[in-house]
Amino acid sequence: MKKKRIIRGLQKSYKCLLILMVSTSAFLASGQQSTVSGTVTDATDGISLPGVTVQIKGTQRGVATDIDGKYSINVSPGEILVFTYVGYKPQRIAPGNRTIIDVGLQTDIQELSEIVVVGYGQVEKGDVTGVVNKVDAKDFNSGVLTSPANLIAGKVAGVQVVTNDGAPGSGISIRIRGGTSLTAGNEPLYVVDGVPLDNDGVAGVRNPLNFINPADIADITILKDASSAAIYGSRGANGVVIITTKKGSPGKPKISYDGNYTIGFNGKGVDMLNAEEFEFTVRRKAPRYKDDLGSSNTDWFDEITQVAKGMNHNLGVSFGSQTNSGRVSLNYQDVNGLLKTDNLERISGAVNFTQSALNDDLQIGISTKHSIINNRFAPNVIGSALVFDPTQSVFADDPSTGGYFEWSSVLAPANPVAQIAQTFNIGKTKRNLIGANLNYNLPLEGLSVKLNYAYDNSRGESQVTRLINPSAGIVQGNFSTFEDSRTSGLFEAYLNYNTELTNGRLDLTVGYSYQDFQSEVDRSLFKRDTVSLNTLDIQNPGSFISSAKLDEIRPFLDEPLIFELENRLISFWGRANLSLKDKYLITATLRRDGSTRFGERNRWGLFPSVAVGWRVIDEPFASGLENVMSNLKLRLSYGITGNEEIGDYLYVNLYQQSDDRSAYIFGQDTVNTFRPNSVDPDIKWEETRSLNFGIDYGFLEGRVYGSIDIYRKLTTDLLFDIAFPIGTLTGDRAVTNIGEMENKGIEFLINTIAIDRDDLRLDIGFNAALNKNEILKLDNSNLPDFQGYTTGDISGNVGERIQILKVGYPVNSFFVYEHKMGADGKPIPDGVDVNNDGLRNELDMYVDQNEDGIINDDDLRPYKKPAPDVILGLTGNLTYKNFDLAMTLRGQIGGYTYNNVQSQYGAFQGANNAFSPNNIHTSAYDNDFTDRQLLSDIYVENASFLKLDNVTLGYNINSFEAISAKAFVTATNLLTLTGYSGVDPEAGINGIDNNLYPRSRTILIGLNIKL
Repeated sequence: MKKKRIIRGLQKSYKCLLILMVSTSAFLASGQQSTVSGTVTDATDGISLPGVTVQIKGTQRGVATDIDGKYSINVSPGEILVFTYVGYKPQRIAPGNRTIIDVGLQTDIQELSEIVVVGYGQVEKGDVTGVVNKVDAKDFNSGVLTSPANLIAGKVAGVQVVTNDGAPGSGISIRIRGGTSLTAGNEPLYVVDGVPLDNDGVAGVRNPLNFINPADIADITILKDASSAAIYGSRGANGVVIITTKKGSPGKPKISYDGNYTIGFNGKGVDMLNAEEFEFTVRRKAPRYKDDLGSSNTDWFDEITQVAKGMNHNLGVSFGSQTNSGRVSLNYQDVNGLLKTDNLERISGAVNFTQSALNDDLQIGISTKHSIINNRFAPNVIGSALVFDPTQSVFADDPSTGGYFEWSSVLAPANPVAQIAQTFNIGKTKRNLIGANLNYNLPLEGLSVKLNYAYDNSRGESQVTRLINPSAGIVQGNFSTFEDSRTSGLFEAYLNYNTELTNGRLDLTVGYSYQDFQSEVDRSLFKRDTVSLNTLDIQNPGSFISSAKLDEIRPFLDEPLIFELENRLISFWGRANLSLKDKYLITATLRRDGSTRFGERNRWGLFPSVAVGWRVIDEPFASGLENVMSNLKLRLSYGITGNEEIGDYLYVNLYQQSDDRSAYIFGQDTVNTFRPNSVDPDIKWEETRSLNFGIDYGFLEGRVYGSIDIYRKLTTDLLFDIAFPIGTLTGDRAVTNIGEMENKGIEFLINTIAIDRDDLRLDIGFNAALNKNEILKLDNSNLPDFQGYTTGDISGNVGERIQILKVGYPVNSFFVYEHKMGADGKPIPDGVDVNNDGLRNELDMYVDQNEDGIINDDDLRPYKKPAPDVILGLTGNLTYKNFDLAMTLRGQIGGYTYNNVQSQYGAFQGANNAFSPNNIHTSAYDNDFTDRQLLSDIYVENASFLKLDNVTLGYNINSFEAISAKAFVTATNLLTLTGYSGVDPEAGINGIDNNLYPRSRTILIGLNIKL
C-alpha cells in the first residue's frame, strides 16, 4: 500500500496539530488552588455513597469518593465541582471560599441529565431533540460476542440486528427503520471514539467490525432520524452507530478481568431422508441406481459438525489523577464453529490516554486499537452434506481420493468430509486504528477548538489450498493467494462556542473534515490446468507459506491481478443548539459534502436538518400533572441525509480486461480482450428526507418511562445497476439513479421499574417498531411490458431469481407463481391432469393470472416480502441480594422467508440425478413433486418468530473487602417459537434460506473480577 499519499494529503493539517500542541504547552501555568473536602450521601436516607465522581466542570480532573463517601480535591478560583453517580441527578456546586462541602444527591431514576454522545459533541439527555437511543455496558447482551452489534440486539426500537449465519465472527446486518437503498448500501455509519469507520472488509475476515473487542465498549448510541444523523451528511442515510470505548477515571488504579468458556451445540436440523428411506426411494423412483447403493447409514451432517468450544479472556487496567487518565486492555478469544475446522482466533489490545494542562484549558488525547484475527474457514459443504448418498460410507480404499468415497463423475456432489479434510482456507487480518485529539479552551469564555486526527489501516491475506482429488474434480489440486489492504486517513478541525443567555443556553459548532480512503488488491491463482499442486511442494497447507516460498512458486502462478482504488470525502458542517427557559429546544445542522465518487457536476451535496423540542411538563399549566407524570416532552424534526456507498469510479469510462473464456487464440498463445465499461457520468447522491414526531414520557416519579415516535423517510434518486437500450452506452448495463422509495412507521419504547425494594429489584423493558416499505417510482415503470427488476439469486437452476423490485410493492418482494391447492390442502403436484384438458403441464399447478392459456413469466406475481412488519424486543433484569438474572427476547411479525432448501431438494428428481443418486428432502413425499418447482409460492413461508435470545444468571461474590467478583452462566439461542419449517426463520436480511450455516445453542460460564 502506498501510504505516502495519505500522509501527503494530511501533511498540512497534521503539522497544524503538532504546532498547536507544542506551542500551547509553553503556556503551562497553575493558578492559586485550595483543597475542598466533604462527604457525599444519599439525600433521602443519608447513606454515604462510595465511588461518586467529583470532577472539575469542563476538565478531566477529578477524584472518586472512598468507601465512606469522603472526597478531597484541589480547586482553583472560579471552578465548579460536578458530582455524578449512576442513578442520581448530577449536582453542580461553586465552592467559592468554602473548604468543606457535604453533598446530598437526589435519586434520578430517569436520569434526564445523563450525557448522550451525538455527532461531534454531547448533550444532556433532556436536551435531545432528535431520536437518539443509548445502551450502556450494564445492559449489553452476553454470550459468544465477536462484534459490537451483538451487544444491542433486541435492545433498541426500530433497530433490526441479523447475524448472517452461525459461523464464528460472521457478518452482521443492521437495519435502522428499514433500508433506504437498493444497491448503495443499507448499513449504518459506525463511529468509534469520534472516528467514522471505513466498514468495507478485507481478505481473511468475515466481519470488519470484529477488530473491536466488545469488552472495551462503554456504551453504544444510535442516531435514528435525520435531525441527529444529518451532521454526518452523505453517510447518515441509514442511521449512525456511535461506539464509545472505556476510558480511565480519577482515583487509584483499577484492574479488571473478564473470562469465559463456551460450548455450542447444533439445534434444529434439516429433514432429509435417512439411509433406509433413501434406499426405498431410489428403488422406487430411480431404479437405475439401485446397484450403486451402499450398506452404511451415514448422517453426513453429523459427520461434518462438532461441539463448538471457545474461550474469551479480557484484562483491563485503568488509572487517573487530577490531570490525566488512561486505560489499557488486552483480549484473547478463540472460538470454534459448528463445522469442523472452522475457527476464529483474535488477539487485540487498546489504549486510551488523556492529559490535561494549562489549568485544564488544554486536553490531549491518544487512542489506539490493534487486532490480529486468524481464521480457518470451513468450506461450504452444507449442501453436499444434505444431498450426499446416506448409504455410502465416509471412507474408501482409494489412494487417488485420499481414502475417501467419491463418485466417479466430477459433476456429482463431492464427499463433504473429504472437502473439509482436503481444503485449507486460512486468513489473517491485522487492523490498527490510531487517533489523536487536542481540545483547547481559547481566551474567549466558552470558545474552544478541537483537532482530531486518525489513521485506520486494515491488511488481510488469505491462502486456499485444495489437495489433489480427481474424483472430486480437483485434478491438479488448487492453490490461490489473496492480499488486500484498506487505509483511511482523517483530519477534522472544529470550533465550539457555548454561552449562557438570559433565559437559556446557546451552543454553536462549525467544522471541517477531510477523509481519504485507499485500497489495494493483489490476487494470484495457481495454474491448475497445466501444473500439479505437487510441483509447489507446499509442506503445511494449514499455515501461511513464507514470502520466500511464495517468490519461489510465483512462476507456477497466473499473472497476479493487482488494482488500486481511492476516494476522498471533504466536508464542512455547522450546528446550533438553543435552549430557552429549559423548556423550548431548537437544533439546526447544515453539512456540505464533496465526494470523488461522483462526477464534477454532482460532486457536492447539501444536507440540512432542523428539530424542535418542548418540555410540556415544565409549563405552569402542566403543574397539575406532576403527581402523575415525571416527564412529558414533544419533539419534531426534519432533515436530509445522503448515501454515497456505491463503489469507486462508477462515473468514469474505464477499460476492463476479459476473463480467459473471452480470450482470442493466436497460434499457441491466447490474448485477453479489453472493452470499455458502461457508465452514467451524471450519477448523483441518493437523498433521504426524514420527518419525525416524538413524545418522551415518564410516570410515577420516573418508574415508568419511554418514548413514542412516528416517522416517514422518502429516498430519492435511488441508485441501481440496470440494462440500457442498445446504442445508448458503450455497454448494456450501468449504475444510474432510477427512482424513489418510502419507509414509514411507528416506534414504541417503555421501561419500568416494576419492583424496587431493599434486596429486590425488577426492571422490564419492551420495544416495538412497525415499518412499512414501498417502492414509489422506477424510471421504466411506465413501459407497458415492464414488470420490474428481478433480484434474489437462488439455487436449483442457473440464473434463477426469486425477488423483484416493482412500483407499489416493498423492496425484494418475492416473485412467484400462485400454486393451486387440492382438496386435501396440499399443492397440486406435477404430472396430474387437474383441468381435464388432456395435458399434464403447469396450467394444472399454477394460476393463469392473465388468462392467456399459458404459464410464463407474465403469470408471476409479487407475493409477500422478507422485511418484517413489526420487530419486538423484551428485556428483563431481576436482582435479589447477591443474585441477578437478565434476559432478552426478540421477535418479528410479518416477515417471510423463501425456503430454498426445500425448493431445490424437495423433489424426486434429485434421487434420479444424471450423475449420482442424491438425497432429497422429506417434503418430496408431502408434495409428491417429481421435478423442482422453484418459483412456487408454497416455499415462501411466514418467518414470524419469538426467540429467547439471551439468559444470564449471575452471583456477586462479596467475600473479599478489596475485590469484587461475579460468577455467571449465560445461555444463548435457547428457544425459537415459529411456524417456519426450515432451520431458522432468520435466514439473512434478504430472506432466502439456502443451506444456512446453523446458529449454535451455546452455554457460557464466566467470571468477572475487579480490584
